[in-house]
Amino acid sequence: MYTAYDKATKKLTIKNLTDLVTVNRGWDWTLVEINKAISLSGLTVMMMSFMPQFVEQSKEMLFQSMSLLWAHSTYSFYKFYGLSPTNVAKDKMMKKVSVTLGSLGQLALSAGYWGYISWEALMGSATVLGVSHFYTMELDYKGRLQVRPYAYLPFPLSGWIMYLLGRKYL
Repeated sequence: MYTAYDKATKKLTIKNLTDLVTVNRGWDWTLVEINKAISLSGLTVMMMSFMPQFVEQSKEMLFQSMSLLWAHSTYSFYKFYGLSPTNVAKDKMMKKVSVTLGSLGQLALSAGYWGYISWEALMGSATVLGVSHFYTMELDYKGRLQVRPYAYLPFPLSGWIMYLLGRKYL
């Protein structure tokens, strides 16, 4: 649904999916689209792992999420910064903030998965940092969020996770 959505026509189109599968627009476009889908899937699965109905699968879901998000981070660091921290430092301030938020979110997710921080700290920090990274990365130069409709799920889901966290521990 994410890749099938055409921003120009504001409709779902099979051509976008066909272009993705056949690499019709080139490897660069295809890999960037896959990377976006991987990041959204990783963020969504991570937050779903915190929900009570997935308690039995939470560890496996966290591992899947962590793996997807590390793959996303690695590819993004390669694609957009040439694997150079210096190039990150040269980027616009909002992008630097976003990369920092994402990196901290990755660390929180990994620390939580490996048991170095509590479940509550994992829920709160990984959710807030992950969604904050996503939001700040997708802002345009006018400060408007530029995401396709199928990419909005992490926002209400993060609110639900924060509600669950507050309800359980307040």
